[in-house]
Amino acid sequence: MPVVEDISAETADAAPAAECAADGFLKFISQEWMSHIVLALARHGSLRFGGLRRHLPPGVSARVLSARLKALQAAGYVDRHDLSGRVLHVEYSLTAAGHAVDAALARSEQLLAGGRVSLGPSGRAPS
Repeated sequence: MPVVEDISAETADAAPAAECAADGFLKFISQEWMSHIVLALARHGSLRFGGLRRHLPPGVSARVLSARLKALQAAGYVDRHDLSGRVLHVEYSLTAAGHAVDAALARSEQLLAGGRVSLGPSGRAPS
């Protein structure tokens, strides 16, 4: 866990505006289909590529799914298991970090569904 430091008002005025600690993660997970992939793997466990694709909305192309899986794997959220014998057999599953992402996304959905956070017409929370 990152350590949060108390910044005095005079230091905050002198320093440039800092990014939110979650900014990079939110940009990553908000890429098209990322949250859908995490949700499908969380709900259905280990899946082969075709099985995963069947659990996603019909608009996900094989090329985009492959790219998103590679990005999720590189970030440490998805494991790729090569179980090949004579036939290509690869399965994808969530890592512990991937399950933590799923839990965070589920909590966000609960906040939105419970009316605790309302989104404006732009899809963003009011400032």
